[in-house]
Amino acid sequence: MMMASSGEMYADKLITLSGKPVCRYALGGAARSTQPKSLPFRYRDILQSAEDAGAPFYFYYNPHRYPEFLSGVSKTFDGPSAREDMFFASGGTDRDPKAIDNRLEDALAHCGGDYLDAFVLEYVCPYELDGNRPGSELQDAIDHLHSLDKVRYVMASTHSHRVGRALASGSNLDALMLRYNMNHKKAAETISFPEAVNRNIPVLAFTTTRWNRLQRDSSPTVTTSDCLKFALNHQAVEVVLHSARDEDELEDALLPLFSSPGQCQWMSDSKYDDLRTYYGGDEMDWNDDGFDEYPDESVTDD
Repeated sequence: MMMASSGEMYADKLITLSGKPVCRYALGGAARSTQPKSLPFRYRDILQSAEDAGAPFYFYYNPHRYPEFLSGVSKTFDGPSAREDMFFASGGTDRDPKAIDNRLEDALAHCGGDYLDAFVLEYVCPYELDGNRPGSELQDAIDHLHSLDKVRYVMASTHSHRVGRALASGSNLDALMLRYNMNHKKAAETISFPEAVNRNIPVLAFTTTRWNRLQRDSSPTVTTSDCLKFALNHQAVEVVLHSARDEDELEDALLPLFSSPGQCQWMSDSKYDDLRTYYGGDEMDWNDDGFDEYPDESVTDD
């Protein structure tokens, strides 16, 4: 069994401007559903009423895709002081500096206008690499973001764990967004995660529920919170991203996480081992279904 991460609810490496560690559960915008404007407030209130829960961490892609959710996000703080106690991340697929600047200004409109805690260069693909490091266009985009006073952390996301390994080893990124769940684990655990741990680069895990398919298809039965705990159990994972669709789903996912802090891991050994056994074997059996852009990474360790 791999080394489990600490059971704390707050992160070690990502902090707000005021110095507060972020919550290890980040609330994201869901493009395929209409999240109510009350959802960001409920998330904030849960964390503020709990002990050592970490600061609210909001993530959104193109803000025009979910206006109700963003209308709530933009009102979760009142004034600069409250804003400094929260963490906001957004990003875009552009690599051109002018396009990045435009995307940044778009994102800033929903988090106070002064700064964005993290800008994510989204969906980095293999062709953007030059061997085991970012190609010139991608590296220029990373350097441009580092030069901006309005961006605190520079991140990148990818579905490819070979790309993730290259970004961890050969770039000056502050953090990575990498796909990881109990049904898609071999590539992460053998290719990208070891390098992220070695370089001390925090990972924000996404698709932890595999688009809510794991809760429907799995046996033994798992909950959304189980999916999040499984991801948090890996030492590389600093934060899990989850796009709850309403307040009930948020509470079902987030509240059970509070039972883990103070323990050495997020899930019991027996349940963790059961899930790893159930999802062991030939991962091509489930990767070859259109859900994975890089299925070959799950059957080779290079």
